[in-house]
Amino acid sequence: MRVEVILSPDEVVHHDLTGRICVVIDVFRFTTTILTALEAGIERFLPVAEVDEALGLKQANPQLMLAGERQALKIPGFDFANSPLEHYGRCYPGGELAFTTTNGTKAVQSARGAAQVILACLRSAEAVAAYLAREGRDVVFLPAGVYGRFSLEDTWCAGFIAKLLPAEEYGDGAKAALLVCDHIPREGLVNSEHGRRLQALNLWDDLHFCLECGVSSGIVAWDQETGWGALVRER
Repeated sequence: MRVEVILSPDEVVHHDLTGRICVVIDVFRFTTTILTALEAGIERFLPVAEVDEALGLKQANPQLMLAGERQALKIPGFDFANSPLEHYGRCYPGGELAFTTTNGTKAVQSARGAAQVILACLRSAEAVAAYLAREGRDVVFLPAGVYGRFSLEDTWCAGFIAKLLPAEEYGDGAKAALLVCDHIPREGLVNSEHGRRLQALNLWDDLHFCLECGVSSGIVAWDQETGWGALVRER
């Protein structure tokens, strides 16, 4: 197994994802939120790029729920923002969720061409590592970043999962992510660029929830053909 980490999401175009599992990570907060919503009973989700696209889908299907953020804030007219705590502890009778965020949903779309697309966060990190080990394919981690740039928390998460894999080879990006994970304490991720933004919005509860590690067994996969994602129902 070869493991690579794309340190800046804008660099994905320079990587060949063919035949590999691409793991999209947006710890603060998209991949954490979607995992939590699915575990609360949402049946599937559709990542979309633009607000107008989501609103158009809602107009065509009033039963569709909308979630997302711009500048880390809830979008007017949407059912939910991008907080996992909106879903934690709830019990939905199914339903579909269209989601648009500044970084995470774009990263999912940019993973097209991979053999599989998996969404990961710290809460599911150990479960994702076990899933990747069972699959046995080469892995490319795609941190969602911040406006196309490097993000500390997403790279740390990639490094943490990479440490748990039976890798035979690490690319340079993976080696860097491993160093980030080894030398920065998980609690210190609250002071990343994105973490400080959430602090300024007084979203401390979100931060602490997103930084909990290995507490979920959920595996989230995105189907490139249909555009929808859901929890993996393993054989």
